[in-house]
Amino acid sequence: ELKRKDVLSQLMEELGESLPDLKRVLIDERDIFIAEKIKTSPGTKLVAIVGAGHVEGIINSFNIDNDSLLQDITVIPPVSKTWKLAGWAIPLTIIGALAAIGIQKGASVAGDNLLFWILANGIPAACGAMLALAHPYTTLGAFTAAPFTSLSPLIGAGQVTALIQVLKRPPVVREFENASSDMSTIKGWWSNKLLRVILVFLLTTIGSALGTWVGGYRILNNLIS
Repeated sequence: ELKRKDVLSQLMEELGESLPDLKRVLIDERDIFIAEKIKTSPGTKLVAIVGAGHVEGIINSFNIDNDSLLQDITVIPPVSKTWKLAGWAIPLTIIGALAAIGIQKGASVAGDNLLFWILANGIPAACGAMLALAHPYTTLGAFTAAPFTSLSPLIGAGQVTALIQVLKRPPVVREFENASSDMSTIKGWWSNKLLRVILVFLLTTIGSALGTWVGGYRILNNLIS
């Protein structure tokens, strides 16, 4: 059903209306890139295998010279050193504080603080998943992942739980089609499985962030007290 032209067109239109920046990055820029690469490929007869959702955009891009845009859409901007350091600041601070507590006050006290960190992160993240009416495995994944993802700037609890939710309760075509209208109602966010994935991502991320600050405050307070 996803290969039907009318369904695809509607999906692209709704994505452009509700999330224009996302559509530009995921669809429009890919259409331009593929079209320009096809135009510059050697040979007189070419066969290009592309996703059905890109066909219309690629055809439209053939009539426009977008060669000057290729450099902008193929280069990933480097992350500044400041942001890299900021991303690792909290994890290194927490790990360092736990190590210092272990040295100053003993392994037992450090273990108690580590347990508090696990519960402070896991419980709010799991509550966020339950509030989103997530699959039980998603809730379990939130509790398990949050204490670890809070110590890494590379992945968040919301990413883990959203993946589990998609795998356990994948959205169907109808829910993609109705996403735009369902966004306008509170009930729609919970009844539409696509929107519920977004809810799971947001609420578990908020829960994990809350737990990070609560757990971090407790650990640092115990270190200096």
